[in-house]
Amino acid sequence: MDITSHGIIYMLDLLGIASFAFSGALRAIRRRPDLVGITILAGATAIGGGMIRDALLGGGAGMLRDWRYPAVILASALVTAIFPKKLTERETYFKYFDAIGLGIFSAIGATIALRSGLGFLWAMFVAGITGAGGGVVRDVLLNEMPLVLYKEVYITAVAIGAAALWIGRQFVGLGELTAFFLGMTITITIRVVAIYRSWSLPRVGLAARDNNCNRPLSGE
Repeated sequence: MDITSHGIIYMLDLLGIASFAFSGALRAIRRRPDLVGITILAGATAIGGGMIRDALLGGGAGMLRDWRYPAVILASALVTAIFPKKLTERETYFKYFDAIGLGIFSAIGATIALRSGLGFLWAMFVAGITGAGGGVVRDVLLNEMPLVLYKEVYITAVAIGAAALWIGRQFVGLGELTAFFLGMTITITIRVVAIYRSWSLPRVGLAARDNNCNRPLSGE
């Protein structure tokens, strides 16, 4: 990848960090944390997936050597702490920022997986870890059900985008940057449309019934 491509993906990475940091800070604000708590949750959301990915692939966490990453996270946390009411009133709009971060990070994950020589399924797995791992860490810290485990079209968008990126690279002959934008755009588009139209995957229910009260068991 040439210097121009590297610079573009790096800038998009910082944009994804900001998007996810705001997402994490806004999810935290309803718990009325202090600034440290907001910053921790913003950071966990923003870099959690990338840290897990780097730990699995043994690539080293390069973001720990770049001051811009913590600066973006801290700035996002500060803005949220200073203007909590104004931001929470517009929380719906920040779902779309989350969608942007998801598309950027999942495309970065798939690209790194391909550089590492991983196959199709592992590329989608790494894309999912990179895109959604931080959100899972955030939700665990908040003692909430991780968003990716229920209801919303989230990982599905990542899988389709990562598959398009992989196919573009392996079979269509797209360059790395072109394939990156293809996968990122598809993931963002699916996620944005899912938010706008309130799409969700079918939920699995239990067919069994409680014999004592003859009422549906939890989960139906």
